[in-house]
Amino acid sequence: MASAGCRNDLDEVADFETLDGSAAQSIQSAELEYSVDGVPSHRLKASSMERFSEENATWKVTDGFQLEVLSNSGGSGALLSANQGTFAEESRFLRAEGGVVLIGEGQDTLHTELLFWSADSDRVHTPERVEIRTPEGILRGTGLESDARFNRYRILQPTGRFLMDTTQQQTP
Repeated sequence: MASAGCRNDLDEVADFETLDGSAAQSIQSAELEYSVDGVPSHRLKASSMERFSEENATWKVTDGFQLEVLSNSGGSGALLSANQGTFAEESRFLRAEGGVVLIGEGQDTLHTELLFWSADSDRVHTPERVEIRTPEGILRGTGLESDARFNRYRILQPTGRFLMDTTQQQTP
C-alpha cells in the first residue's frame, strides 16, 4: 500500500504568510528571556507581540513593554519601557516609541519619545528631546548617545542653565 504526503517549499510558505500583510505569529502577555552563549542578557515583558515574515523577521510590540538589560553578572542592569516598539531579529535593532523611559543602573532616568537600541553594539541613542532625572537635578536637551545600561551617556545638544564652580583653580 502506498502512502501519500504533502510537502511545501519554505519560500512559498513564507510568501503566502505575508500576502495579506498580517502577522505570521501573535503572542499575548509575553515574557521572554534572551541569552548570549547560554548567559541571560535581556528579559522582555510585553502585552502584545506580533511577528511579521520569516525572512528578515520583525516583531511589533504594542500596548506597552518592558525590556530589562541584565548586567554582566546576570543581575538587574537597566530597564527600558515604552508604549510600543519594533524589533528586527536579524540586526537585533529595537525602535521604542511613546512614553519611553530608561532607568540606568545608577538610577538616572531618561524620558523621551523615541529611542533606538542596538543589541550588537550594546548602545542606545535618540535624535529627540530628552530629560534626564538624576539625584543632583534634571538635565535637558536634544539627542543622546549612551551605553545600553545607561551608565555613561552624552546629551548632544544640552539646554537650560548650568551652574559651574569657577572658584577651583586648575594646576598646570
